[in-house]
Amino acid sequence: MTVDAAEPPGASLTRALADGPDPDPGHRWGPGRLAIVAVVVALVSMWGYVLFLAFGPGRQPPVDRLDDPAFAQAAEERCAAAVDQVDELPVASASHTAEERAEVLDRADAVYRSMLDDLDDMVDLAPAGDQRRRVREWLADWRVYLGDREAYADALRADPDARLLVSSKPGEGRQITGWIDEFAKANRAPSCVSPVDA
Repeated sequence: MTVDAAEPPGASLTRALADGPDPDPGHRWGPGRLAIVAVVVALVSMWGYVLFLAFGPGRQPPVDRLDDPAFAQAAEERCAAAVDQVDELPVASASHTAEERAEVLDRADAVYRSMLDDLDDMVDLAPAGDQRRRVREWLADWRVYLGDREAYADALRADPDARLLVSSKPGEGRQITGWIDEFAKANRAPSCVSPVDA
């Protein structure tokens, strides 16, 4: 008769360590998991780069930003003075009659016309070449918009329901005011954006 000897204490633990841990299929890194991790890393990297370009040192200045801010600073000061003058007038859009509205617009437009004449005299403050050409183009856009406002005031006298029709920038398919405002904002001259008092 044979009797099996009892297993010494700790033998089963020693055997388990020698065989290694049982593989757990829930923690395996298969091709699907690796692909998901790769996609997540790529997306995080892409957004990190976008944020770097938008807010970090990789950010590029606006295309319309002048290299020398002398013109923009002088323009902001002159535009702010014009805006202050117009702010002293009654609000055109709150006028009781179309005739009153047209008269207020005429007075405001005279202020803006004088402002543009002064800005024309400051063009030489802008860097020569392409940047000075862009300043002249911006002032020409401003004069087109001023003409739209003047035409609107005239139309109000004939038709109380007349609407302000804003010209499009030639070849761009957008209202000219968008270009006026972009240039002003790019050069930190917020008072020089197109007025909305009409």
